Amino acid sequence: MSDAFDFLSPKDGFSVTKANYLTDFDQTVVTYLYQPLMGAVAYSLYLLLWSQTKKETEQHFQTHATLLNLLSVDLPAFYDSRSKLEALGLMRTYQKNEGTGRKLVYELYAPLQPQAFFNDDLLSVALFEAVRETRFVELRDYFKLRPVYAKDYQEVTKNFLTVFHVQNDLLTTAPSSVAETKAMYQQKAASTPQFTSVELRTFDWDLLQDATAQYQIDTDQILKNEQGLFNLHYFYGLDEMDLARLIGLTMNVADSTINMAALEQNVLNNYTRRQSNRQTPAATTTQKPLAELQKEWQKAGFNEQELQWLTESQGYLPVDYLEYLKQKNHGFVAKNEIRALKDLQNRYIFNNDVLNILVVYIITQYDGLTQALVDRIANQWAQQGVKTAADAILQIRDFQTKQTAKVQNNRQTRYQNKTKKEPVPKWAKPDYQAPKETTTPEHQHELEVALKKIREGRES
Repeated sequence: MSDAFDFLSPKDGFSVTKANYLTDFDQTVVTYLYQPLMGAVAYSLYLLLWSQTKKETEQHFQTHATLLNLLSVDLPAFYDSRSKLEALGLMRTYQKNEGTGRKLVYELYAPLQPQAFFNDDLLSVALFEAVRETRFVELRDYFKLRPVYAKDYQEVTKNFLTVFHVQNDLLTTAPSSVAETKAMYQQKAASTPQFTSVELRTFDWDLLQDATAQYQIDTDQILKNEQGLFNLHYFYGLDEMDLARLIGLTMNVADSTINMAALEQNVLNNYTRRQSNRQTPAATTTQKPLAELQKEWQKAGFNEQELQWLTESQGYLPVDYLEYLKQKNHGFVAKNEIRALKDLQNRYIFNNDVLNILVVYIITQYDGLTQALVDRIANQWAQQGVKTAADAILQIRDFQTKQTAKVQNNRQTRYQNKTKKEPVPKWAKPDYQAPKETTTPEHQHELEVALKKIREGRES
């Protein structure tokens, strides 16, 4: 992925418009359901942009520097937060290039209603991973509606036409202004985060359908849940046969339908045990045979530790490699580490082998992954054009070399300050020569008179 500065500049203009109304309840939904996914900066950006919407008929453009100052963030952080809002369906971005620069229009959308949010596989699973089960259940119960189901009550609600009287001819033929107003107030539907058709085609759906046929799973069930199924495949490395087996274990037996909630929870509860049950890591696809790559790495002069990292990077999926490294150090994977890794992987910036190098480098240097640390290093690597695991190792080398040089320079500067000498006076220098004195006739006469008086005094 290119640097954020390739797509945006603080001087670029922006304007904000809204496709939906944002109510107090919508803001509550964003706070409780979306904020754990997007983070504090993206949440602040969303509310700030919504406050920027104007009632003016003409678009009013400001520079992005205004937003950066208000949020106290740099451009890459802003661009990352904007991307999260777009991915969550809370914003769409439109751009126009002009001779004076770029102009962007941010079209804001209200969040999905809770029932739609929890029924969306990607959003509900992401929230589950972000807040874990206890908080997820609390949020589910908080937004749960409780309509009247009591059979002891009889509904006596009156309908509209019983209370209000409207002319029949106006109902059959609406006035032109009413029809125009109706068309004017059509709202655009917010989009939900989805994988593209190109991404979905990388998965063998025919094989999955054939493998689930033994469970009497209908083809429509696969199509209905393809986004959620692909998400499990993409992040956890489940292939078509793995998914088919898990679908069979968690399906609704009564009607032979896919139980996505049970399937997702099964994967989440068991992913950490997959690696411990393996004797050897599951190999990932590489462009060249591993033996050939190892020869190239040795020829390039990588040391023993670097060769080990490069070899391991080809043999694990990132989530499995993180688990392997943690277990080797007698630790465990924290949930925030999985979220940070998944967030980076979902941006399609690096291949798995590069992600593995990033994982082992951070674990070695900092013990654990954090979102800020992962984003900072990934952003630096993206700017330097890292494409392969070898590129990542070279970036680590370069960074360590600069850090070592910086430490040495600081030590030398402190030493020089401590041993700073006072200036040596001219008379103390080895090559010092006293200046020759010159005597005037008047001065010579004064000296002779003084000497004469001294002699006379001694004689008397």
